[in-house]
Amino acid sequence: MEELTLKSGRSVLSDRRIQKMKHIFYGFLVCVFIISLRLFYLQVENSTFLRRMGENNFLRTEVVPPLRGSFLDCNDILLAANRPVFDLYWQGKGSSPLQPYHYELLRKVGFIAGTDLLRPEVIQSIHYAEQNMRRVVLARDISFEALCQMSEQCPYVSNIFVENRFKRVYPFKSFASHVLGYLSRIENCGKSGLELLFEEQLQGESGHVTRVTNSRGKPLACKEFKHAKAGDNIQLTIDFQLQQLAETLLEPQQAGCVVIADPETGAVRAMASFPAFDPNFFLSSITPARWQEEMVTNNPLLNRVCSAEYPPASVFKIVTFAAGLEEGLIQESSEVICNGYVNFYGRNYYCIRHSGHGRLCMKDAFAKSCNIQCFEIAKKIKIDKLASYAACFGLGQKTNFLLPEKSGLVPTTSWKKMAKGESWWRGETLSASIGQSYLLATPLQISRLVNSICTGYLVKPRLIEAEPVEREKLRLAESTRTFLRESMKEAVDSGTGWRLRSLKNFDTYVKTGTAQTCALSRQVTSARQLEHAWLISFFSYKGGKPLSLVILIENVGSSAPAIVATKKFLQGYERIMEQRAAQAP
Repeated sequence: MEELTLKSGRSVLSDRRIQKMKHIFYGFLVCVFIISLRLFYLQVENSTFLRRMGENNFLRTEVVPPLRGSFLDCNDILLAANRPVFDLYWQGKGSSPLQPYHYELLRKVGFIAGTDLLRPEVIQSIHYAEQNMRRVVLARDISFEALCQMSEQCPYVSNIFVENRFKRVYPFKSFASHVLGYLSRIENCGKSGLELLFEEQLQGESGHVTRVTNSRGKPLACKEFKHAKAGDNIQLTIDFQLQQLAETLLEPQQAGCVVIADPETGAVRAMASFPAFDPNFFLSSITPARWQEEMVTNNPLLNRVCSAEYPPASVFKIVTFAAGLEEGLIQESSEVICNGYVNFYGRNYYCIRHSGHGRLCMKDAFAKSCNIQCFEIAKKIKIDKLASYAACFGLGQKTNFLLPEKSGLVPTTSWKKMAKGESWWRGETLSASIGQSYLLATPLQISRLVNSICTGYLVKPRLIEAEPVEREKLRLAESTRTFLRESMKEAVDSGTGWRLRSLKNFDTYVKTGTAQTCALSRQVTSARQLEHAWLISFFSYKGGKPLSLVILIENVGSSAPAIVATKKFLQGYERIMEQRAAQAP
């Protein structure tokens, strides 16, 4: 009985041991599984991240910035380029604390660089650099003269070194600033103009240098090096000499713009907006006081060529006369008697000469900018029909120019109903016929208009030489275009542009305009209420390639300043052409 009990006890003990061994085995399997999962996660799933963390312990990667692409004019003159910049660094060598000769070195180098390197915050950063064998910048953009002095006075100092980089520079300052734009100082990327539009092509591709370091950060070897790829150079249609001349046409306190273009290809040879700004201004820190002083008055950042809208004034008479001829409302042989005004539904609409021009043929009426003939056409035509002819010349629509532009405004009955909640009044057509009323246009649109009269095609304005020429046929009878050309020629011979007829080597075609900025009934109390001056022209010198010219000057009271500026330009253009002829092989 005792023996049986003993065997039974051993059996129970054996079962417990087996159960315990099973639990240990299963626990072991669970631990192995967990460890396997963890190892899989670390070595497979998270291997890239952990390898990078490990490499960061002994690898240091420095970015090599690329050289930014340059802008060149049509004759390969640099308009925006890069200049070498020398930055002064302290390279830590593991000396802690700093020794007396270190302080003497900092004093000497700071004196040469024109900065105090013994300031507490500078010393603190150098202490950190020494302890961790890192580098810290001491001074940026030191002069070449300072660099030469340091090389002479501190030739064998291992803690001091100079690193070279390149910085954007606009060598001619405000030259073509609204075309080129400017860069952000911090991000070093384009913020306006072509600098912004071609940012991707200009910036290139960064390179890098990867070095192996020890635990204290001391470089031991170079593991990997990738060259930076420079950005692309971009050639503009701008002609340096013409742009330079265009930027001298307005007086220092005047606001306005100048556009010079090739009528056949749409290439913009000069584009100046006044006042301008210096793009170098944005490459350094700007205080609020400095911003207020240089960037508030007359809004220098506004590109008046394509982002400002003005009443086209008498320039719009080109559209009105074209509509009258095309619709058969007038004939080239027609005449008009100008008594100084017409009465329409009890209201007097005046000519620019209140005493009247007397009897005029159509070309003389255009050349002398007589309002009466436009009023007579406006009595017989609806505003929507007049608007359709404005559209033929590209008004009221964008030109698809590279830079941001406004679309202008050509009013219609539906537009007024939607915008003003009113019907169109017949008398408003008379105002619109001479370029007033709600009409607005950009100088760039007017440039395309005058180009179309010269060539018979509406051509897209171009700023880049590589841009394709895009043009469409002007939807007018050739006889109408011929009339407009001959009338613009007559304006030089005996009309509003007579001051230009003394320029004998030019074949010049002109239309002037004086745009109202407020109601005639209002008393003028400030210069801001004076009229804008327009002059549009196309010309050729000694039978050469034609160019078009558009000048807009704000708040000068008459078209006379624009005529003076045009004469100044043509005289300068003659000097340029004679100089080029003398230099030709």
